[in-house]
Amino acid sequence: MNIIQQIERDQIDAILTKRGVPEFSPGDTLKVMVKVIEGEGDKRTTRLQAYEGVCIARAGGGINESFTVRKISYGEGVERVFPIYSPYIAEIEVVRRGKVRRAKLYYLRTRRGKSARIVERTDVRARKLNAAWKGFKKPKGDVDDLTKINGIGPDLAARLKQLNLIKYEQVANLSGDDIGHIEDAVNIAGQIEKNDWIGQARAMLTAAPEVAEEAPKA
Repeated sequence: MNIIQQIERDQIDAILTKRGVPEFSPGDTLKVMVKVIEGEGDKRTTRLQAYEGVCIARAGGGINESFTVRKISYGEGVERVFPIYSPYIAEIEVVRRGKVRRAKLYYLRTRRGKSARIVERTDVRARKLNAAWKGFKKPKGDVDDLTKINGIGPDLAARLKQLNLIKYEQVANLSGDDIGHIEDAVNIAGQIEKNDWIGQARAMLTAAPEVAEEAPKA
């Protein structure tokens, strides 16, 4: 691996700590959550805009890999090309997996109605991908500051939030399967046990009542 490939690999890893990239191919229906920046200076805000359509092509490789999504808007075909590792993409969700025989589906540009429909994949591999772990059920209550756990930085905390892992209690009760799912999803093999996230979370839960009892003295 030369220095350019190493730099590209580091950039890809930096993106993967913030969000995952699901397995998808041309023919799949995708929902891409795009970050839209509005205003300037102190009035600058960021919102998410959903773009849903059919993936008609993937191109390139590494940090330069991109995919094209086509949708019909008000009767007109609209296409957008997204770099897979763009920092302006918050999430990529596979809504439906399509069964196609081509790697490029440009023929859809001339199709309308039934002739443009793509049959849904129902094979074993498609069912396995659809059943893949997508995160925890969102818990009730306020969000805890997971960055207080050694080994969890702001970027990783944001990625864990996308998996609905937002409370010390959840971390304290992680099972072996949960640990495997998390490490695969955010690409941090071995880090949970190495940094003892569970032990740290349990210590924080134990210390929390003591802080609450001392507060009324003032």
